[in-house]
Amino acid sequence: MDALSAMKKRVAVREFLPKQISDEDITTIVDAGLNAATSMNRQSWFFTVVQHSETLKAISGAVGYKLIESEIPSLVERAQSSGFSSFHHAPTVIFISSDHSRYSLADCANAAQNMCNAATALNIGSCYISSFVQALDHPSLRSVIEKFDLPEGYRPTFAVALGYPAHQPQKKERKWKVSYIKE
Repeated sequence: MDALSAMKKRVAVREFLPKQISDEDITTIVDAGLNAATSMNRQSWFFTVVQHSETLKAISGAVGYKLIESEIPSLVERAQSSGFSSFHHAPTVIFISSDHSRYSLADCANAAQNMCNAATALNIGSCYISSFVQALDHPSLRSVIEKFDLPEGYRPTFAVALGYPAHQPQKKERKWKVSYIKE
């Protein structure tokens, strides 16, 4: 699939099959992230590929706790729903950590989007996620985040959940919100 087709076909997948994706496909997806546009070629990111279900459950549990703590009815309901998983039960999640330098968040967002497009090109579902960040300070996650072996000063900022879709979501219409300034 060519790049433009992948960008137009990409949708957020929020229900995955338990089948793990291949190491070869993971390498291709990570490589797409590493080749994302980056301010002044700083490459101010660090990727952690997690395929360990207990690690993902631990992070989801802390996210659920934070959602309930928020007292926002829709978030409390989501966290208390049967089978809650902030990563939609994806078998692979790539965490993108930022060094929080001036343009690092943009660099990391570019990497995440490249990974999502690469996954689409490989017929793998993806979902770009940042809601987990609110739970990173939860005491239960200290030992989990230590396993990420992050360089000094880096912190997870985005994640890309990956796996084979349980069903293919419909692409939602995109509104044309564009203006032009011409000579």
